[in-house]
Amino acid sequence: MKPLATRRFPALLCFLLVVGAYSDLAAAASPSRIAVEEVTASKPLRDGIAVQAGVQSGLVTIRITALRDDIVRVRIAPGETLPEDASWAVLSGPREQSVDVKATEDPGFVGFKTTAVEVRVERNPLRILVLDLNGNHICNDALDNPAEFRNGGFTVHKQMPGDEHFYGLGDKTGTFDRRGQAYELWNRDHGVEEAGDPFYKSIPFFLGMTGGRSYGLFLDNTFRTWFDFGKQSRESFSFGAEGGPLNYYVIYGPTPKQVVEGYAYLTGTPPMPPMWALGFQQSRYSYTPESMLRVVADKLRADRIPADAVYLDIDYQYRNRPFTVDPVNFPGFPGLVSDLKKEHLHLVTITDLHVAHVAGQGYMPYETGHAGDHFVKRADGSEFVGTVWPGPAVFPDFTRAETRKWWGGLYAEFVKDGVSGFWNDMNEPSVFDGPGMTMPLDNIHRIEEPGFASRTATHAEIHNIVGMQNERATFEGLFKLRPDERPFVLTRATYAGGQRFGFTWTGDNSSTWSQLRLGTQMLLNLGLSGISMVGDDIG
Repeated sequence: MKPLATRRFPALLCFLLVVGAYSDLAAAASPSRIAVEEVTASKPLRDGIAVQAGVQSGLVTIRITALRDDIVRVRIAPGETLPEDASWAVLSGPREQSVDVKATEDPGFVGFKTTAVEVRVERNPLRILVLDLNGNHICNDALDNPAEFRNGGFTVHKQMPGDEHFYGLGDKTGTFDRRGQAYELWNRDHGVEEAGDPFYKSIPFFLGMTGGRSYGLFLDNTFRTWFDFGKQSRESFSFGAEGGPLNYYVIYGPTPKQVVEGYAYLTGTPPMPPMWALGFQQSRYSYTPESMLRVVADKLRADRIPADAVYLDIDYQYRNRPFTVDPVNFPGFPGLVSDLKKEHLHLVTITDLHVAHVAGQGYMPYETGHAGDHFVKRADGSEFVGTVWPGPAVFPDFTRAETRKWWGGLYAEFVKDGVSGFWNDMNEPSVFDGPGMTMPLDNIHRIEEPGFASRTATHAEIHNIVGMQNERATFEGLFKLRPDERPFVLTRATYAGGQRFGFTWTGDNSSTWSQLRLGTQMLLNLGLSGISMVGDDIG
């Protein structure tokens, strides 16, 4: 009987209103619902505007700035101060850049203009509008209830003209155009289904088109988020999160290409792949023993089937333990890698992020990880242990720079053997016996990262970036071990900006015509969401 999760394998074909409020800030305010009402004070800035807004329980602080003439950032927080300005997704350079603006004001609004857009903050009721220089709608708050905080989270409502259409959010199913649909962003080990949601990745970015003009909206929030493109309301779309900052960017085109380029400016571009990664990659669950993989490789060449890579899934490992090789089924592993290379076939091996919880057995990943205090904690401070493929397992705390460095070093032996690429799977993270097949939300991560204040964070905040930081640790480790070669890292789960560290595929699917159709539109939306090196299982 198979464990509680199934897997299939990659066969790659070759503004934004930002209401910045961490859950503790919002929860501290009373009552539980805070609705932004009217402008009570404003101050023009060199690069934007600072606004104070009256609400039922006090005031809200708003800061809107222009990073470029075509990119506007808005941050809003209950109280007099904004939360920490740090991001896992947006590069520090773009986030710290800004341009000079021209302040504007009249009895009805305050705001500013750049050479590309105009931002207006209507006074009463308070409403944020982003317009082109001809006064045309780009991305405007809804006429009523534009933004509110409730129970530690927030919701923002935007106007939705009748001709507006939406694309993006990564690997979501449904129709290519997101209008009339609603989505949840929460990385989950869940096979592709027509009506299934959420899936493996969380990319809270979409591209909107209306009146021949395009814009993008990126909500930089790692908590569980949602987007409703008119499923509940015919006149407006909405988005929100259950916690964390409301911090989003509006990127003006006016063409779709310019929007996607603006998003890439913020979150980064993919690395150049190794040349072989552009070819056909052959994978299944699973090739074992070693002789089976040799037969497959020989047949690919004998039948003159173009192929550049073959994959090994968990069965090549000793008792499904990452960074091991089964000495019985794969007794000549270095020789296997060498023989495949002679046939111009590159080997990609899986390295799931869970580490078998086995002490005193000489299992180096656990022994060194435990000694270095590299694993995620329970709320009581003990190591969290959950069941995955190797049985009881612990999970690296990838929000620590030292943990990522440790993880990257684990690849040294595989690199020495000549393995070409690595596949990070199960990194939503998937936990067979956990709540919702993942970790408890009150598990503790330690943020020890340049650019961030050192602090602890619950898994509710970190969950959606675990896969991305796992991917990052692998990429950076391989680059250090092989500085003259382009790393190949394939990840199943990721977050916005994950395209900087590797590539992805759409996850577990079935060999049906309907799934082929779903896969095609998922690939297109992933491309619009910044991930250009992506494939799906087409077997």
